[in-house]
Amino acid sequence: MQNRQQAAQVLAWAGVVPFAALALISTFATPAWLSDLLLGYALLILAFMCGSLWTGALARTDATSAPLFASNALVLAALPALLVPLAWAAAWMAVLFALHALAEWRWVYHGQPGWYRRLRVAVSLAVVSLLVLAALIGFSSA
Repeated sequence: MQNRQQAAQVLAWAGVVPFAALALISTFATPAWLSDLLLGYALLILAFMCGSLWTGALARTDATSAPLFASNALVLAALPALLVPLAWAAAWMAVLFALHALAEWRWVYHGQPGWYRRLRVAVSLAVVSLLVLAALIGFSSA
């Protein structure tokens, strides 16, 4: 990679691939371990992204502690997704990723470079869309 911006873009879009795989496997009868693995990945990515709320809040001297609590609440709220059928889990994770994007917009975006804000919006839209697609496919095949 030539620079960190390019590396961030490649890694962010590569991180979307497992979400596409989740949508794809929801159309087929696949082993439970595969959907569990992909849902676990989604939860790990949500937890990783919740760190942005921490760094954003800690980087600003005028920030409230709300982003810190929101990030923890989002991760804890994601845990039940590991215990329910794929369609429900994907739908719930879509809600949580959308809430994370809103929290980032509220508390973190203004301190980030423009290229990164655009990347985060695009990747968040892709992830939420793929999770909704996985949920819809799962509900329609049930």
